[in-house]
Amino acid sequence: MNIIFIDWKCFNHDDTIQTLQALGHQVTLYAHEEFNFPVSKSFVEDFTDFLFGKKVDLVFSYNFFPPVAEACHRNHLSYISVVYDSPYVYLYSYAMMYETNRVYLFDSAWVKELNQGGLSQVTYATLPASTHRSLPSGDTVPERLRADISFVGALYNEAHNFYERMEEKASDELKGYLEGILSAQSLIYGADILKPLMTPDLLAKMHRALPLEPDSTCVEPADYRHLNYVLRRKLTSMERFRYLKTLGEHNRDNDRSIKLFTLEPDTEIPGISNMGIAEYTNEMPLVFANSRINLNITLRSITTGIPLRCMDIMSCGGFLLSNYQQDFSLDSIAPAPGFTEDHPLSTSAFLPGVDYDYFDSPASLLEKTEYYLSHEKERQEIAQNGKQKVETYYSLTAFLQRILPS
Repeated sequence: MNIIFIDWKCFNHDDTIQTLQALGHQVTLYAHEEFNFPVSKSFVEDFTDFLFGKKVDLVFSYNFFPPVAEACHRNHLSYISVVYDSPYVYLYSYAMMYETNRVYLFDSAWVKELNQGGLSQVTYATLPASTHRSLPSGDTVPERLRADISFVGALYNEAHNFYERMEEKASDELKGYLEGILSAQSLIYGADILKPLMTPDLLAKMHRALPLEPDSTCVEPADYRHLNYVLRRKLTSMERFRYLKTLGEHNRDNDRSIKLFTLEPDTEIPGISNMGIAEYTNEMPLVFANSRINLNITLRSITTGIPLRCMDIMSCGGFLLSNYQQDFSLDSIAPAPGFTEDHPLSTSAFLPGVDYDYFDSPASLLEKTEYYLSHEKERQEIAQNGKQKVETYYSLTAFLQRILPS
């Protein structure tokens, strides 16, 4: 097929293009400065001109972009998008309604919501990962990128973040109430209590303290921005600090190498070394492959889905210890042939204690990190199982073969 690939700095950019080409497809890159605008007449016109005289079968992008959807609709082209970001306002764009769209989304709860809203062209899909990397280990890897325990991710504690800006004008009553519901939600994974509590009265109070207007080009829920960009991001920050501080306090003598790779280089957590940013393509895979335990603490706007970070960790042969996410247990792909029912690869679901493991409290995090650091063989077996599961069901090759027309 002749595929136009929307060219931007997305994750898995080069690997996806190479995989498409290896599968026999012709790939043409298209870049435009307004590809990610909510509406762009310029993009639609320029893209239409670009198509003139070309035989094109479909357009592909990571994340969904309304101008691309508009241009594909007008030119009767299939538009396949694979969404890995959350929150993501553009999934409520009016352009989502076009029958030319095929949107693959990694959070089953969100897929259900959009399907119930009439968007039948949105389909659940666990995110794919690049699996062909050959990664060095041991002393050949810089010491900075090796650890007993590592966490790669934002802490959302930047100055003047949404929650802090809201606090400046919020009443004591509102601040106390929000602190209470955030604390309650932090005790629960797998069930969302924040959204049911977002009553019109609470939303109005939050809006007065921090006005966030819905995009006029979208039909996003009225509470979407306050819920996801304010409350759930704040909750994620609270949880990531809580879990990391728990590990750091247990590591007062620094007998463990616990490393944080984050955008906030000045953040200090006793017992943990802040290493700054790990670059996605060249450094992050080395961290995953050379950390005995890789932590995932999911951004709370991802209700049930498996974050891309988890797939990247397992694809690199890293041992994954994550908070609980419901979609780990989804068996959404036909079983690979040649495996008995009791074999880990007989199911596309990720099995705890077999392919990865999870924690559900600071106490269980401590318990499991200590256990796996002292049970090296079991930890390595689980890491290898996770890698094989990704290679079998969720490689870029397997994923693209499933979603592209035959």
